[in-house]
Amino acid sequence: MLKLDWNLLFTLINLIVFYLLMKKFLFGPVIRIMDERKKHIEDGLNQAKNSQAEALELKEKYEAALVNARAESEQIMAGAKENAKMEYDRILKEADETAAQTMARAQQNIELEKEKTIRDLKAQVAELALNAAKKVTAANTTVSDDLNLYDQFLKEAGEMDGADGK
Repeated sequence: MLKLDWNLLFTLINLIVFYLLMKKFLFGPVIRIMDERKKHIEDGLNQAKNSQAEALELKEKYEAALVNARAESEQIMAGAKENAKMEYDRILKEADETAAQTMARAQQNIELEKEKTIRDLKAQVAELALNAAKKVTAANTTVSDDLNLYDQFLKEAGEMDGADGK
């Protein structure tokens, strides 16, 4: 059985002292180091969670900015298309107006040329008639001479008309 003597008592005292020393010099620092590591790991996890939350927030901002940029680019494109259509319509309108003015000037030129031709023809006919009248009054002619002179007048008038028509 167990003997109760002084050795047992010293052994118990030694164990208690050894336990207290181990607790103070070994367990205390080890527990403190483990607590520090635990705290460091928790801080790292918290920092990772914060970083992840910030990353998600930045992602949401980026996506919102991307959506805004797309909407803005669509607005810019729509505005550019509208401006291009307005410019196209303006150019087309100017071209129509220029064509109309050109046609009006051409029509005026045609009318002026027509009037000039008519005046020239009238002047030539009047000159022919004057020449014929001079020939008739200059010579005493008979009815047959008058008919010949009339035929010659018509022939010369036809030749002049044919010469102008070329």
